[in-house]
Amino acid sequence: MEGVQMSEDKSSQSANRWDGVGRIWEIIDRLRGENGCPWDRKQTPETVQTYLVEEAHEAAAAIRSGTKEDVAEELGDLLFMVLFLVHLYEEEESFSLEDVCRAICEKMIRRHPHVFGDVRVKSAKDVRSNWEKIKEREKGGKRQGLGIPKTLPALARAYRIRARQEDGGAVSASLEDAVQGIRACVNGLGRTDLRDPDQSRALLGTLLYRTVCLARALGQRPEDSLHAYLDALESSMAGGPDS
Repeated sequence: MEGVQMSEDKSSQSANRWDGVGRIWEIIDRLRGENGCPWDRKQTPETVQTYLVEEAHEAAAAIRSGTKEDVAEELGDLLFMVLFLVHLYEEEESFSLEDVCRAICEKMIRRHPHVFGDVRVKSAKDVRSNWEKIKEREKGGKRQGLGIPKTLPALARAYRIRARQEDGGAVSASLEDAVQGIRACVNGLGRTDLRDPDQSRALLGTLLYRTVCLARALGQRPEDSLHAYLDALESSMAGGPDS
């Protein structure tokens, strides 16, 4: 009976979650309706995508340093923008919310055969490797380059490229090699004409990439590390508790 009760509880929780999504959808219906908000009525996917990116950054900032209330608020803003975008596409009959949910469910099941199938894995590295192989099959071998978006922030893009190199065994993931790479860049300062834009750009790019390699070797996310430093720096400049 206890197992049945747990199942019923989960079913009730799921229904409540969908009630929340349904309420957001009704609000968007009203905003986009004939007597709705002039600003919301004139939005298009092209205009809304900018706000989507902004809300994603604000949610990430709240997760890094905000309270749980801040995180909940920012995730709500992000969820609203996602649903608003889906609503716009549904209005023009491109696809529906159900289509979006069905597609992501099918993708997650396909890409987790060790959970929903009979594939065996020994580590998170195996999971990542399987994910990339499945993704490659889905794309029919037509994926351009590594399939890593070039629009990502540079540090995040470098992190993912380095991860792909390490997973493929093309480079060492050791801390010693990462430190040596940093030292080689620093030593290169004396052999570089820093007044030459091309040489200085190349050296800085290499140094930044080697810093990302060091971050991976230390088990750190470079974006998070830099944000933490900048937060402390801003606090000290403002005469805050870290000064």
